[in-house]
Amino acid sequence: MRCATSLILMAGLALAACGATTQSAMPRPPDLSNARAGEAAAAVPGHNELPPQTLAAGSCATFFWTADDRHRFVAFENETEGFARIFANGAAHGFYTPPREGRYVAGDPYRRDYVDPQRQLDISISGTIGDPLPQGQRIGRTVMRVLRPSGQTVVVPLIGHYACRSVQNAG
Repeated sequence: MRCATSLILMAGLALAACGATTQSAMPRPPDLSNARAGEAAAAVPGHNELPPQTLAAGSCATFFWTADDRHRFVAFENETEGFARIFANGAAHGFYTPPREGRYVAGDPYRRDYVDPQRQLDISISGTIGDPLPQGQRIGRTVMRVLRPSGQTVVVPLIGHYACRSVQNAG
């Protein structure tokens, strides 16, 4: 029963994080041709997590929350459009990523590295792809490692979820 409750909670969190009508306070990264790769994302004053993110119909993304009782929304990667937003070192950071094609396979490792020496950022997220669910796939045994400019590495256990927003059929 505990597994079923966790799955329902994760599905609800994923939908809350990518609400179709919620506009993000963080602007969408500009086209690569018009901006420096790794441009910083705007932070939301007074918050220690990312705001809700928008996911267009037909797009797929990964969502990550802290595994503690607060379940702070700390990482989002739009794998279709090729950008990520990570909350680390007290601020939100934007990164460009290569768009990803295809689905994940249960049991495969998951790893993303977000590095920008100019901003002194070195962040990695790793875990294991879980079994397919009706709402996407869980990414289990997930941790985020943040190398701080001081040389200290902070390890944060995460709850991960991969999901795609369905394309609505015109009436």
